[in-house]
Amino acid sequence: MANQKEIRVKIASTKKTMKITSAMKLVAAAKVNKMQKKLETTRPYSQKIAELFSNLVGSLSPDDLAGNPLLQARPEVKKVLLVVISSDRGLCGAYNANIFKATQRRIRELNMEGKIVRLITVGRKAKTAFARGGDFDLLESFVNLSSVPTSQEASLIAERAIKDFTTGASDKVEIITTNFVSLVSSEVQQVDFLPISGETEEQEGGLKPEPYQILEPNAEALVETLAPMYTENRIFQSLLEATTSELAARMTAMSNATNNAKEVIKKQTIAYNKARQASITQEISEIVGGAAALAG
Repeated sequence: MANQKEIRVKIASTKKTMKITSAMKLVAAAKVNKMQKKLETTRPYSQKIAELFSNLVGSLSPDDLAGNPLLQARPEVKKVLLVVISSDRGLCGAYNANIFKATQRRIRELNMEGKIVRLITVGRKAKTAFARGGDFDLLESFVNLSSVPTSQEASLIAERAIKDFTTGASDKVEIITTNFVSLVSSEVQQVDFLPISGETEEQEGGLKPEPYQILEPNAEALVETLAPMYTENRIFQSLLEATTSELAARMTAMSNATNNAKEVIKKQTIAYNKARQASITQEISEIVGGAAALAG
């Protein structure tokens, strides 16, 4: 059994750690609350622009779509670009590990299909995880992004992915990120980014939206205008979802760490009391034994 001094040191150290984890939990809780509110305002816009663009593309003929490279699917996909979105910081439980597992699984699937894999990483954790190399080419890493993602940052990432696609360096672009569900749940998602699908999404009830009959100024101009907005918003929304999921994961991880610290302190306190009681009992025994020896 450890002596009283060692136990006191452990208790003091654990209390300091608990203060840190408790403070980080409160900070993450405040930030995730703000991000949730931001998501509530951006999700309807993101869904609407996706619906609008999908409906527009579904209304046009192949000849109308032929002029935009972002809509052109390659006859054969040989090279796939993965945009992997992680966090810059740790202490968020299994958040990053789940993203990396999904990415590595996707890389293996593509390699087995004989495809070349290229990566763009977002976040310091993804950069570190894939810096060692592997069965892929790491093109670029975006790190030290704002705590609240901005459209400017999303635009830079989207432009890099679009450039790789339009120049023919990649035949398809996918995004691997997380979708925020609740404070205790998030889902790792793999979504197609480029080429933009021309299939019209079905509305609620399984009905397809009616195609547009009148387009002003014209179909080509509308596609040219909406395509960059659509792609940038797709990245921006992915960043918002990922940031909210990261904060929620950190809040949960720090809450668990604080609770664990409380349990450790409780157990150490019991151990300290036992050690103290044993020491007192030993001292009393020594005093009684000494008194008995003197009396004899």
